[in-house]
Amino acid sequence: KYNSGKFFYPIIILFFFVTLESRASSIKGKLIADSTLNQFVYLSLLPGFDQLYAMSNQMIIDHAEIDNNGHFSFETSYFPTKHRLYRLHISKKGDPPASLIIGGKDENHMYLIANKQSNISIINSDSGTIFGNAQIQNSPQTKLLNEVNQMVFYLDTANFNGSPLKRELMETALDEKLRQFADTCSYPLVALYAIYKSNFETHFTTNPEFYIRFLKKWEKEESTYVEEFRKKIPVSADRNFAFIYGIIGLLLGIALMYILGKRQNMRSPNPIHMLTVQERNIFTLLQKGKTNKGIADELNIS
Repeated sequence: KYNSGKFFYPIIILFFFVTLESRASSIKGKLIADSTLNQFVYLSLLPGFDQLYAMSNQMIIDHAEIDNNGHFSFETSYFPTKHRLYRLHISKKGDPPASLIIGGKDENHMYLIANKQSNISIINSDSGTIFGNAQIQNSPQTKLLNEVNQMVFYLDTANFNGSPLKRELMETALDEKLRQFADTCSYPLVALYAIYKSNFETHFTTNPEFYIRFLKKWEKEESTYVEEFRKKIPVSADRNFAFIYGIIGLLLGIALMYILGKRQNMRSPNPIHMLTVQERNIFTLLQKGKTNKGIADELNIS
């Protein structure tokens, strides 16, 4: 007798796991999009950190409709295996889809780090901002990106009643905090994000060792983002410092040899200085060609 269950149940089980797998790979969430906003969320892939604020239709890889309950969802099964930097954004009505608002409560975008296995949930229940107070689940790297943004956002929105010097000091303190964050972060893309948010182009001229050490830390990281950053650090930086350190070492060696030579001279004084006064007088007369009798008569000695 033909047993249909023999084939039917394995198919059901396989279908269940395939469905479970597809559900486990997504970027989804719930947003409050008011009437001034288009009811679509756009997803962009950023090829480099230089494009954080760049936008074009070519960068948008997908879009999802926001339903009546504020839910949206993107499939991530076609994402690369390695983590990449992505951006979600919503445009205002009347604005083109490829439009960004930078800074303030109207900022209409957020960044996230994802790969094909990502299952990221983004929930924002604050009607005052679109992504500003979003709760991130299942993505520690994206949560850390938001921490960096909160550091920068505080300075951008701070009410400065003091002098320009006060703001400059606060900006310097923020840059240092971002660098400390990057130095201790265990995720390379998040660490790079923090560095790009700091004033690293100017800081490199005064502390290049920090960036050389940073790149050394992530030298085994196969990432186009790390490689892009490496190109911003002078290629000959390591060689230049090796050359400088070599010159310094040579000069120190010469100085050490000079000091040792002086010490040797001090230990082996001129034999003349070892003679008595009378012996020096005799030696002087000998240099003048005096005979033994002449020296004896002149010094009144035998």
